[in-house]
Amino acid sequence: MNNWTNEIINRLDTAYNARFEKEKSLVFLNDAYQNLLFLKLKYTIDEDTELSNFATSFMEVRDLFINELSDRYPENYAQVACQIQKLHDLNGHLSTNI
Repeated sequence: MNNWTNEIINRLDTAYNARFEKEKSLVFLNDAYQNLLFLKLKYTIDEDTELSNFATSFMEVRDLFINELSDRYPENYAQVACQIQKLHDLNGHLSTNI
């Protein structure tokens, strides 16, 4: 499971690094979302609180990021970076037994 969550976060990091190239960022955000969908297929997220929290946090970050990318004058990329860091922290606390 950690392979999937790590991959999701790697895609978010890559999207953030490409944030000034809107199309590239959106591609990486979409990749991260598709990885989350595969994770949901493979594991029962609803029955695992940690994984459910991770999925919810990811969706919040993704939505915030998309709003910033679509804004003509984005100003909260620092907030996106902070939310991505929270996902890194949350991922570090996920149990590896799942």
